[in-house]
Amino acid sequence: MPRFRSFLALGAADRLALLEAMAELALAAVLVRGVPPRRWRARFGQTVTQDTHADISTVRRVRLAIARAHRTIPTAPNCLPQALAAKRMLARRGITTSLFLGTESDGAGVRHFHAWLKAGPEWVTGQCDEARYTVFSPPEHGSA
Repeated sequence: MPRFRSFLALGAADRLALLEAMAELALAAVLVRGVPPRRWRARFGQTVTQDTHADISTVRRVRLAIARAHRTIPTAPNCLPQALAAKRMLARRGITTSLFLGTESDGAGVRHFHAWLKAGPEWVTGQCDEARYTVFSPPEHGSA
């Protein structure tokens, strides 16, 4: 019941953003885990906008909605589904994003992969020390 009370305590826009984030995060998690990327990549495709400076309040609302949804969904999707879900949510709002896919090696030589999303300089998901990662795919502006 505490989660439901927390949900009801949110404003209407935040409640809608949370429901949207839960649906997008669940979809992205299923696609990443079970479907080859060539089949779902277009679903997270082009964003066309004239403004390269994102509406910060909208970016922050989406970032918070993804974080809340991540805590709510039992499977706790990792960084890539979070980035893809946020990318779609922001695309619907006309905000261009950059999706980064990178890797780093730990002291034992084991590679760790990470995905993060930014709207201009603003972090959306996957905040990290970018200098530690080698981006193996150039940032994609508006497409995934």
